[in-house]
Amino acid sequence: MVRQSGRSNSPTTPENFPTQAPLPSGDYSYTVEIVMQMQMTMGRLLEAVEGLKGDSKEHGKELSALSKEVHGYKVGLRWVIGTCAVIGGIIGWAITAYISAHPK
Repeated sequence: MVRQSGRSNSPTTPENFPTQAPLPSGDYSYTVEIVMQMQMTMGRLLEAVEGLKGDSKEHGKELSALSKEVHGYKVGLRWVIGTCAVIGGIIGWAITAYISAHPK
């Protein structure tokens, strides 16, 4: 639909064109300095994160090794207790056999 107004429909050139605000022509060294500081800080942060990843892997390996050591100690302790039980049983049997063979 075409809008009808009180003006004529002939194309006209606008009298006032929109203007763009001029860009500041100041010194951008402060902005560049801020960006460089942020970049340096990000580099340090990335380095710290990589270090934490490595430490985490190292701690995982240490925990795995510690778990294996604890398991080994538990198995060894069971063997010692089992051996002591068997030896105690043999000694008890021998004492019982000696007492029953030599009544008073």
